[in-house]
Amino acid sequence: MRDCCLSCCKKHIAQAIVLLCESKKGYPLHKWLALGHLAEAEDETSCKYPAFANRIRKARIEIEEDKYEGNLLDIIEEALLLEFGEDK
Repeated sequence: MRDCCLSCCKKHIAQAIVLLCESKKGYPLHKWLALGHLAEAEDETSCKYPAFANRIRKARIEIEEDKYEGNLLDIIEEALLLEFGEDK
């Protein structure tokens, strides 16, 4: 199991957002790259924040099944709160 890194987690989620946008612009295979980044984001957080990692996993599965109605930016914001507390 890798060490926890919320900065890396945020980076992977941001990359997933970009790739998901590209997947809707005519590059459907980019969705799979985005799912890979979300899996990496899960791995970056599972050791210290298992509930948060499960939230990312749930979003990843819903995206894979074309059922996700959330906003991945909300997950980045949650990572910021975990990293810096409620002041951010």
